[in-house]
Amino acid sequence: MRIGIDLGGSHIGMGIVQQNGTLIEKKEIDLDKEKQNNLEEFIQTYIAKGIKEYADRYPIDLIGIASPGEPKEGKITSLVNLGIQELNITETIERICDVPVQILNDAKCAGKAEKEYGALRNEEDGVFLCLGTGIGGAVFIEDKLLTPKRHSGFELGHMTIQKNGELCKCGNHGCFETYCSIKRFKQALIQILEIPEETKAPELLEILRKREKEEKEEKVEQKINNYIQDLVIGLSNITNIFEPEAICLGGSFVYFENVLYDKLVNEFEKREYVFNKESIPKLKLAMLGNDAGIIGATIK
Repeated sequence: MRIGIDLGGSHIGMGIVQQNGTLIEKKEIDLDKEKQNNLEEFIQTYIAKGIKEYADRYPIDLIGIASPGEPKEGKITSLVNLGIQELNITETIERICDVPVQILNDAKCAGKAEKEYGALRNEEDGVFLCLGTGIGGAVFIEDKLLTPKRHSGFELGHMTIQKNGELCKCGNHGCFETYCSIKRFKQALIQILEIPEETKAPELLEILRKREKEEKEEKVEQKINNYIQDLVIGLSNITNIFEPEAICLGGSFVYFENVLYDKLVNEFEKREYVFNKESIPKLKLAMLGNDAGIIGATIK
């Protein structure tokens, strides 16, 4: 058995994964403002407790961590959206469980899971795009995950889609994730609808379904259309560079399928920004949902 840990920008997921990729047990906790006030200590305490509970009940041979940022030498670093520069999580784990530990960027873990067991399993050339608190990516060419030597690479969320655009947490301006992360999309709708900031995705979707035809409706539709246009630009850039057979959209994007997916496909198929207009990649929705990071973290 293997333990998979997914450190998201807004939650932590942990679970027991069999070697065939089956997730047999999991638990999740949201990182609310109270926990974020002492985030490093909370992450280490929560993970230590979870590992001990699982190790007492299962024979564990590997612990995998899917982390934002750029993991290096057993440490998780540059967690821009969590405000953490460096955290040596391996030391915490080694005090509890004497098994191998592997750490990989969270989007690449989720991408590996979708490539092995999900929406990309039949595609030799594919791109996984995780739209959540930020935007991360994984690129597969001839069934292999591309991995640069110097850094984790493929920071698709930080390609510029707006010159002199909004400031991103990474310090640059006009980043793809500044315009197209689901976190920013939700924040914009919450502001337009004048509802509490802590409104969850399912609650927001219900409000969108019930809203009346009024001025706020027009603002919501405008925001959705602008979001899709920005997303099409990003997807077109990815297409022009990698020529994938399919692009898999994961992360919190899947929650907004009914609001975004059909409109996105229709706009993308216009091929407005795509160089090779004869063939464009299929846009697929991730199949493994929030479990992808947990499962992918345990793939060797």
